[in-house]
Amino acid sequence: MNMTPLIDVTFQLIIFFMLVSNIIAEENPEMIVPELNDPKTRELGDVSRIAVNVMPLPFDMKQRALGNPLNMDGLATTVKIQLQEYNIDELDAIRAELMDARNKNPDIEVILRADGAIYYKDVQPIMDAIAAAGIQTVNVVAKMPTKSAEP
Repeated sequence: MNMTPLIDVTFQLIIFFMLVSNIIAEENPEMIVPELNDPKTRELGDVSRIAVNVMPLPFDMKQRALGNPLNMDGLATTVKIQLQEYNIDELDAIRAELMDARNKNPDIEVILRADGAIYYKDVQPIMDAIAAAGIQTVNVVAKMPTKSAEP
């Protein structure tokens, strides 16, 4: 039996899954999101959504994890929508990108991720841009609290 076609298909699948996993990893940049005090969460299910990440200044996650995670200047520098990156001051371009996504799919939802060290004053204009784009549903990402051994 000739196994060459089966090996070719297997390599094609491996390459496909490697590419897809890299794209998914790029949509969720590494950051420390705030923890919830009283979580009321839900599963997002199969809806169309777009990821909007409000990014702080570049930092070393390992060093930050060792020290105070909020020991930063609190300023956002960039906004990443899916794979496209914008300066925090480019609100018109951000709004246009979100409007384009809403025009393609009126029921689209936004997943808003902001680092826990960013001040709300830098996240508010992004939320305003989402509202101005006519997107009705915004899901804010936060980290579930960890159960500690302390009483």
